[in-house]
Amino acid sequence: MQIKNLSKHFQLGGGEILTAVDEVSLDIAENAIVGLVGESGSGKSTLGKTLVGLHEKSGGQVLYRGQPLPQRYSTADYRRMSKDIQMIFQDPYASLNPRMTIEEILTEPLRLQQRKLSSEKRRQLAASWLERVSLNASYLGRYPHEFSGGQRQRIGIARALITEPTFVVCDEPISALDVSVQAQVVNLLGDLQQSLGLTLLFIAHDLSMVRYISDTMVVMYLGSVVEQGPSDEVFFSPKHPYTQALTKSNPLADPQQEKARAHDLIVGEMPSPVNLPAGCRFAGRCDRVMDRCHRERPPLQLIATDRWVACHLY
Repeated sequence: MQIKNLSKHFQLGGGEILTAVDEVSLDIAENAIVGLVGESGSGKSTLGKTLVGLHEKSGGQVLYRGQPLPQRYSTADYRRMSKDIQMIFQDPYASLNPRMTIEEILTEPLRLQQRKLSSEKRRQLAASWLERVSLNASYLGRYPHEFSGGQRQRIGIARALITEPTFVVCDEPISALDVSVQAQVVNLLGDLQQSLGLTLLFIAHDLSMVRYISDTMVVMYLGSVVEQGPSDEVFFSPKHPYTQALTKSNPLADPQQEKARAHDLIVGEMPSPVNLPAGCRFAGRCDRVMDRCHRERPPLQLIATDRWVACHLY
């Protein structure tokens, strides 16, 4: 997946425009896991939905295996691309139709793609995928309200993967789950990625979880990428002041150490995406801001091998 200067704007009326994603460029290699992190409102989910065609592109281009994806998807485009590209949604309570049984939910993608499979074969595939996500095949006749949040998310994962796609956007698949269940779902995704050779865009708030599962970490702030590099390097040696602040806010596993350490909070609020400031968008909250930061927007530039940072300090 090659993302070139991708933008997504929303018209609010009265001439106002909300800039959710602003000229993002990113290459996602085959069989890789790319982690996308940032505060709420940074544009992570909008970027993921734009990649799979749920949002129309306002600008830029997305290439999948060298072929450009449509600016706006038609019904035929969805059917054609859903064989290769799928999405796991954030809210396991809202993403499953409460009126459909689990069998209907899992077999619907196969029917929409008009695959020449008998109803019995579709049922067998649904049962096998329930077992692959560690659920009992006897659950096919049940409804979503009969499951816990973690079980629903597993059903959502099975629905996304039953078509055997190659690229999957995971839109904060663990944020609505209990901490005890989060690790199970992340390990399940990691195992499925290895066994199926998937390429994943993993969107999350938890930097530790993203470092654990991903090969590359991408940090977004107010619609733009501010840092990118190998996950361990970005996590343990962040370069951008925003990434440094995020890693400092990440809690330590030891309660005593967490209680004793000093906490450096990010001062101020994220600017409105409707009225974007000139220059660096983090300038109003940065403790190392310079005059130049308020005038010029720093480009995303290569500062070391596979390390990209958008900051005038470099």
